[in-house]
Amino acid sequence: MRVQLVRELALAVCISAGLNAWGQSTWRVDSAMVTWPMQQAVQMDRARTAPGVIKAMDTRDLHTSLKRSAPGIPVFADSLVAYYVDLYGERNREQFKAMLGMADHYFPLITSELAQAGLPAELKYLPMALSGMNTLAGSTQGEAGLWMLTYPVAVRQGLTISAGVDERRDPLLATMAAIAELERLRTRFPGPDLFLLAAACGPANVERALVRSKGAKDLGTLYQHVDPAQRDVLPLLMAFIHLAMNAGTFGINPIPAIPFELADTVRTTTELRPADLANCMDLSLARLTALNPTLCGRTWPAHATALLPQGCSERFIQCITQSVQDVEQQNNDAGRAPQPKDRKAITYRVRPGDNLGSIAQRHGVTVSEIKAWNDLRSDRIDAGDQLLLYARSTYTPSPEVRGTAPSNTSGTQGQEEFVWYTVRKGDSLYAIAKRHPGVDANDLMRINGISDGLRPGQRIKIPKSK
Repeated sequence: MRVQLVRELALAVCISAGLNAWGQSTWRVDSAMVTWPMQQAVQMDRARTAPGVIKAMDTRDLHTSLKRSAPGIPVFADSLVAYYVDLYGERNREQFKAMLGMADHYFPLITSELAQAGLPAELKYLPMALSGMNTLAGSTQGEAGLWMLTYPVAVRQGLTISAGVDERRDPLLATMAAIAELERLRTRFPGPDLFLLAAACGPANVERALVRSKGAKDLGTLYQHVDPAQRDVLPLLMAFIHLAMNAGTFGINPIPAIPFELADTVRTTTELRPADLANCMDLSLARLTALNPTLCGRTWPAHATALLPQGCSERFIQCITQSVQDVEQQNNDAGRAPQPKDRKAITYRVRPGDNLGSIAQRHGVTVSEIKAWNDLRSDRIDAGDQLLLYARSTYTPSPEVRGTAPSNTSGTQGQEEFVWYTVRKGDSLYAIAKRHPGVDANDLMRINGISDGLRPGQRIKIPKSK
């Protein structure tokens, strides 16, 4: 009877606040539970443990317990806090256990950063209330990541956000940015109640709450006047602190969860859709997304570094090659430039010291062809990149391409006709040619098959003086 009464009171509070207690107010945790790491953790836990009897939560001394558990921050305990304690301590206990297991991986980092900044240790529970410990979290208000950072906050703290990359979803970068923002808010709102409200709901909501509440100062009153989208954060924080600090007493054992798995690092050569890649590699899209939280959107950008489950890199190369060939076939079907005749398609892995000119000469093609086949907008390539080439099957490299003169009939090794030079910062073709008598910039471009653009570390051939 008491539990039912508490839930009915909490439901009434939520409705009056513009929230649906059974829907919108639980979305933060619900969204975390559909991620790959959480699903795997819960499935493994169900397979090895049997469900037990869960006792009803006793919330009669909730405020006293919170004051004892979280002495570093202001606390409150109203019917909505009691509702969340009941919800995640009883009916949705499995979800809270999974969040605790995920938090075990992030708490050491968060606790260390909070301590260095001199901030209350209890703030380590804030990501649980904001995102459910979900690095992939996002809201309709544009917040994202473990700390649900807004775009202006992320940019102010130096994070990169673009159509293809969102560093708010990197737990390390997001935590460092969030702690820096909390330090800024502490200076702006020195009072503990206003500071915690700003940390959980944003500084704009502090100003609104002060006006709407007609100058109230206590946290329990102020939070009820923030915008509906953030009104659940502080009650969730209070409930999660209470449950986490008393987990042993309540019989709540964290479900071991692993946010990261052993992975291979690969590099995309062209834009690709992760959904197509997951299908080709027979992987769950949720698993692929969890491995690459900062790569967002329906398309991954070209030349992006990505992670795949360990042992999947070779399959990735096969999928990329097949994908490129499919595109080429589509282009042919559309009446565009056909595949060159008398050539075979190969995949070439760029090696240290390679440049487009040397690769082109090695395979009897041109730099412009390589760039067209791989949709390259510049001459830049990196070791490990995969390039699609249509090499002439009958092509034999010339002595100049091989870097040696023809061998004589006695078998004596020919002498190299060029020397290798590693480009340094500030170099230009003109400056390099000037340091080598008898060579001009045009010679260097012709021999290396490059334009006038150079990058440090690039290796080029320089003809020997006659």
